[in-house]
Amino acid sequence: MIRNSPVVFSYTDGGSSATPDEEEEDGRGSSPPVLPPAGVAEPARKWRDVFWLFVFVIHLLAFGSSLFVLGMNRFGKADRFNIDRFTNMTAAAPAAAAVSAAAAEGDDGSPRSELTETFWPLYGMAGGVGTVVSWGWLVLMGSWAGQLMKLSVHFLTTYLAVISVLCFWGELFFWGVAFGVGAALQFLYVMSVLDRIPFTMLVLQKAVKMVQNLPEVKRIAYAFVFIMLCWAVLWSFGVSGIIASNIDSSMRWWLLVIFSVSLFWTGAVLCNTVHVLVSGMVFLVLIHGGRRATSMPSKPLSKSLRYAMTTSFGSICYGSLFTAAIRTLRWEIRGIRSKIGSNECLLCCVDFLFHLVETLVRFFNKYAYVQIAVNGKGFNHSARDAWELFQSTGIEALVAYDCSGAVLLMGIILGGLVTGTCTGIWTWYKRSDMVAMVGSTAILMGMVLVGLAVVIIESAVTSIYICFAEDPSLIQRWDAEFFDQMSEALHQRLQYRSARARHVMMNSRFDQSSDSPPSN
Repeated sequence: MIRNSPVVFSYTDGGSSATPDEEEEDGRGSSPPVLPPAGVAEPARKWRDVFWLFVFVIHLLAFGSSLFVLGMNRFGKADRFNIDRFTNMTAAAPAAAAVSAAAAEGDDGSPRSELTETFWPLYGMAGGVGTVVSWGWLVLMGSWAGQLMKLSVHFLTTYLAVISVLCFWGELFFWGVAFGVGAALQFLYVMSVLDRIPFTMLVLQKAVKMVQNLPEVKRIAYAFVFIMLCWAVLWSFGVSGIIASNIDSSMRWWLLVIFSVSLFWTGAVLCNTVHVLVSGMVFLVLIHGGRRATSMPSKPLSKSLRYAMTTSFGSICYGSLFTAAIRTLRWEIRGIRSKIGSNECLLCCVDFLFHLVETLVRFFNKYAYVQIAVNGKGFNHSARDAWELFQSTGIEALVAYDCSGAVLLMGIILGGLVTGTCTGIWTWYKRSDMVAMVGSTAILMGMVLVGLAVVIIESAVTSIYICFAEDPSLIQRWDAEFFDQMSEALHQRLQYRSARARHVMMNSRFDQSSDSPPSN
């Protein structure tokens, strides 16, 4: 039980004696968030990570204008803005007829008459399928959420393998290898965490239960999916212009990569904005003991939205750059590390990567968004506080055992693959030579749109863990049976880690005694 674990901070035990100013100066404060009583004005929040706020806004303006220009360049008329003069700068000055012939033919000698509107409908299908999948996920979340998550875990490997075979059949060897490797990694990861799936599903089901009691959270997700779809319209307009242009194939791929990174960052910022909103709502409900409690602040959602879009938006933009990549890398390394046998060389290399990623996780983790939502701290400050809280209470052992984030990511990838498959099939009949370009970017569009629907469950999970670390009685008051299950799982994980540490220590002592020379 949790009583055997290290001391758990609560709102009344004085877990940290540092003042707020001292915590801000040294950046290492780990005191639990303190909510003002009802009717008392909350202190004004400071703007955090303003530099990244400006970087993101400038990025939106620069990339948005570039997408518009690139899309309009081939809209209704080829080379409307005479951009093609920059795409063949190394060629000798030819006659006008030669220039026209070069513009009329592609790299393979085929006619080049594509315009933006040739490919834009294909991306329209990608946006439509991605939106339907994401909204359908939200609609089915109540009664079918468990089945959807299990489908993501067990079906994704097969789906990736089938797409790999189709890519080889279509002579897309690079993508065939990529999807084949993805299927193998997915299979190995699922095999390495099979014993964790029951506990993961328990946590996810309780998170779904929490979100079901907050209908305004689902409306927020619908709204943000629509906002992302509007940006995807402009993004796909510009990308369609790039694909239709006379730029050589390698340059087009580089431009697609650059604009795909932009789309990923924009989608991650919107996802994490929803993350902050939902985390704040769930945290308030658990703290105050119910949605309709008299101590609940008035209009909590609108207040959280105002903070998320103003003072905390820079922190959201900053964290969105790195959190997803580091978290995914951590899952893969943990899965590989758990299955390594007695190969000491390989174990040493993986341990080095493991400790490197664990260090990065201290500064970039999804639990920071709960602290951002509740206290309005900067991202790095929030991430360190959350991780130190988990380690000081022992909850980190339970967080490391849980695979809910990986399961939800599988659902996001599956939604993206469904979107890319539908778009790729249509593209095959329209322009078979452009399947790779359109299909790969359509997968990314689908993943971003589905991710906005899935993030509300992940936000509820992170809030549950933060509350369980801050004050377990909050979880006990909300769901006593779930509290007992969490406490038992934590007790087992702490015992397992303690036994493993003793085993490693005994082995190291045995190795030292074996290497020492015998005494005369």
